[in-house]
Amino acid sequence: MHQAPGFADIDAVLSAVEAVNAYTIGAIRGEVTVARAERATGMDEHQWQRVTGPYLTRTLATGRYPTLAKVVHDARHLDPDATFTAGLEYLLDGIAARHTR
Repeated sequence: MHQAPGFADIDAVLSAVEAVNAYTIGAIRGEVTVARAERATGMDEHQWQRVTGPYLTRTLATGRYPTLAKVVHDARHLDPDATFTAGLEYLLDGIAARHTR
């Protein structure tokens, strides 16, 4: 059996595969959760944001959550595919960095 480039042993390969698998399953679960919530509430994402927006606005106005406020106001809000791709790239970059040491 040939060894994967940059990996010290088969256990390292397995750990990397398991990490990618866990990330992928987590993303799928997130999508399923959103779909279930839409069915249960009868609201799509935009309707839900309109309903919960006033609560979020009041919560952020307290000043107790400055990081969350920055994310809500300043972050790029990517679509699910772009979010998945960006996260997967972070994960793969981390795996590559760890296994090229």
